[in-house]
Amino acid sequence: MITDPGKEITWGEVHVGACQVFEAAGFEEVSHPTVRRVVMRIDF
Repeated sequence: MITDPGKEITWGEVHVGACQVFEAAGFEEVSHPTVRRVVMRIDF
């Protein structure tokens, strides 16, 4: 999920994780279905 500084997000939205955490773990963005949602994938 992409978040903007200072904007409030409900707990139910953020439980999927922040993009930065997945990117740090080696995942790459493969899709961007909505403004704030991002689909991440890792290839082994």
